[in-house]
Amino acid sequence: MRERADAVVPIVQRSYDLCAGLYEHVNRFPRAQRTLLGRVILEDALRMLVGLTVANRRPDKHQSLAEASGRLDALRITLRLSRQLGYLSNGGYERLAVAADEVGRMLGGWLKHASAAPASPTPVPSPAGEREPARTKRRGGVRPTMTSPTVERYLRLRLAHPDAIVFIVSGVFCQTFFEDAAFCGRALGLAVQNMSADSEPERILACGFPRRALEKYAALLRERGRTIHVE
Repeated sequence: MRERADAVVPIVQRSYDLCAGLYEHVNRFPRAQRTLLGRVILEDALRMLVGLTVANRRPDKHQSLAEASGRLDALRITLRLSRQLGYLSNGGYERLAVAADEVGRMLGGWLKHASAAPASPTPVPSPAGEREPARTKRRGGVRPTMTSPTVERYLRLRLAHPDAIVFIVSGVFCQTFFEDAAFCGRALGLAVQNMSADSEPERILACGFPRRALEKYAALLRERGRTIHVE
């Protein structure tokens, strides 16, 4: 997902672009295959993207990078199968294969470097004047990680709707994450918290409100020229 420029390393940006391209092509699959082969393709791509994002913030990157590499290998196989079955055009396959190869070359170099000398995580500074969101302390609850179902669901919808602010509905509550949460905090005057688990090096900013207030906040966002997607 697109955060501040200094927070996105090139391989993460290339992987994001690959995921966005995959969504466009999978949406053209036969309806039955979108939830079968298409789902496998998108899940592998998304998990690869999440793995690379997490690796960028961890001192020991090798495990996350190795998992991302495995996801990329699986993705290449399913792309070839999609072309053979006629779900992908030759041109579409070639463009996606070139993008996957570029990610693969960058990932191979990163893996080699990480195996030789694991680098320290690069901290992402907060914008000037913006306080670091506090990590919320929730009793009896499970704090999310980058691979938690709710976070993965948000990331998947964010890729499918790149120009919208995405809200996840959970029971009687609406919630959004990352840069969408930061924007809503500023625009709507809502609290923004770092909800990540203690073991998660990636900040997971979250912002939410009761579902009954959705229309009110949606109208305020539309007044600011923003579109929203609720699911």
